[in-house]
Amino acid sequence: MNAEAVMATEGGQYGDVSLGRYSTIIKPVSIPTSAPINHQPFTYTVAAGENLTVIATKFHVSVAEIRWSNTNLMSTDSVATGNQVVIPPLHGIVVVASSSDTIDALATKYQVDPQVIIDFNRLRSTQLTSGTTLVIPGGVGGAFPPPPPLYQILHGGSPSGYLYKVVGCCLGPYVNNKFPVGWCTYFVATKRQVTWNGDAGYWYANASAQGYPVGPTPKVGSIMVTWESWAGHVAYVEAVNPDGSWVVSEMNWVAFDVIDERTIKPGQLGQRLVGFIY
Repeated sequence: MNAEAVMATEGGQYGDVSLGRYSTIIKPVSIPTSAPINHQPFTYTVAAGENLTVIATKFHVSVAEIRWSNTNLMSTDSVATGNQVVIPPLHGIVVVASSSDTIDALATKYQVDPQVIIDFNRLRSTQLTSGTTLVIPGGVGGAFPPPPPLYQILHGGSPSGYLYKVVGCCLGPYVNNKFPVGWCTYFVATKRQVTWNGDAGYWYANASAQGYPVGPTPKVGSIMVTWESWAGHVAYVEAVNPDGSWVVSEMNWVAFDVIDERTIKPGQLGQRLVGFIY
């Protein structure tokens, strides 16, 4: 009925309220404008010519997140045509609960809030059943096993093509615990204040997104970003020579947890050179 208490049997509009016949209130229904978030991981079959970098890019996750979600990839980054890999539906990790797992223990292990696991997986109980597949949004796994000596070189070029030397020190002045010890990202994050995350190969884009200037020219104090391995590589520019070559200090190029200095000539890295963060 309207404000005068007159029955509106044929419906009508009264202020912000829409009435149907016999005074039925009509409530507008919102229409979704985007696809709902998928809460289930899925299995992907590796196609010919694909590697983990290609697959991660295709599904908007990181290589590390795919490796953390597949126990058989913890010690290797290699996949072959026809292999099946589990892909998380968003940035995070897929785990299969064991009989000893608890929500709190998984939350601590993967550095998330326990309620995030409960809510995203729509769990009705905090008691986990062995074999239950869970998605942990934003989860971060541990460091992967160290690569074999010369891992970076074997994947990125011949050592004879570079002038380099192993040095006994030194880390920079910045204390940074976001990156695992022994890796190139860890070393560079001690030389420069690093406010972004991600695998080395994505540092250029991630830093640029935060407003850091980037470009193709080496400068003293800049960070060199390359695709010299499956996860990329970063190094710190120590000097730029008159002939256009530049000297970088780096970790995990000669061997894991080893610091070296390398001289790189213009064009020597080819398309593997992404650029420099200033």
